[in-house]
Amino acid sequence: MSELEVDKLLNVPHPRTNKKMFGHETSKNIFIKSLKKNKLHHAWLIHGPKGVGKATLAWKITKLLQNGLHNFDQIEEENKLSLISRRIEALSEQSVLLCRRQFDKTKKKFLQEISVNEIRKINHFFSLSNTTSKYRIVIIDNINELSISASNALLKLLEEPPLNGIFILICENKRSVLPTIISRCRILECNALNFENFEKGMLTIYSKENISSENLNQLFELSGGSIGKSIEIFENNGLEIFDKLLNILISDNEKQLEKFSELLLLRHNFETAKEYHKFLLDKLLYAVALISKSLVTKKNSSLLNLKLKNETNYNEEYFPYSLLHSIILEDLNNALLVNLNLSDLLFTSVLKIIKVNKNILKV
Repeated sequence: MSELEVDKLLNVPHPRTNKKMFGHETSKNIFIKSLKKNKLHHAWLIHGPKGVGKATLAWKITKLLQNGLHNFDQIEEENKLSLISRRIEALSEQSVLLCRRQFDKTKKKFLQEISVNEIRKINHFFSLSNTTSKYRIVIIDNINELSISASNALLKLLEEPPLNGIFILICENKRSVLPTIISRCRILECNALNFENFEKGMLTIYSKENISSENLNQLFELSGGSIGKSIEIFENNGLEIFDKLLNILISDNEKQLEKFSELLLLRHNFETAKEYHKFLLDKLLYAVALISKSLVTKKNSSLLNLKLKNETNYNEEYFPYSLLHSIILEDLNNALLVNLNLSDLLFTSVLKIIKVNKNILKV
């Protein structure tokens, strides 16, 4: 398949071709018990943070069902893929339909939403003559990207599910999904990975020569245990960017704004300046939360070594940082409403942080 897939990270195999899945044993067991009891629900919502393996689980379930298996381990033997699994990986299996955002060839970019036309394809999919497979499976990746009309169209399908039809819905934020859709699904939670599973997953992508133990610890902390986020950070020099950003933020010298201006101009491997600035803003918010956490717990981390002006009395020094976090988030919402340049928001946010530092940090 082409690299041009909206649900695929650059230079990393698509989740449908992943041979190994790490973690999520509880969710896997819930599904297997339902399958073995012959009480398979028609709709499954796989929920969790970005990059922890939700899509991988969805494709493992698909291969499991279409191969008539009852054990996830049976579909993880790299050299023993069945014909139907090979067709699934090639998106040529007629009993499986993938719905996702489409590429606009005219504008040369992916659409912002999954359109209602994509959901209407499901009706046609189920109207086709039977295949040799017991189930017909629809994967929607992800339902947070459905347009309003597409959400309503999906709801109608879930209310009257076709015989032997299975819906696998991937979701990062349940709060933005219609409650009526959620009520018709069984939920499989995919929480952040622990370090052991995170490390195993990362070392299937990078060799130990290419990524150090220190890098793994830093990525684990910075990504919250998300392999997907860690790949994005690592591939875009994110650890170096975050280190530079953090050194700027824990300063009380406004001359550091010059260094931040230089940092704003860099784009690294990001396709657009806007994507890079979104990345910077996300890491800036994380940095503020990290400083606040360090002040509360009186502990540093693999990412931060904080020194304070008054080390014996700083139990409440984190409050300004907590307030800053809320202010920056509110500024971001306002900026998005008026289409403000994110670089301007970043600059003013850093200025606010540096001014707060003067009263708290030893720099």
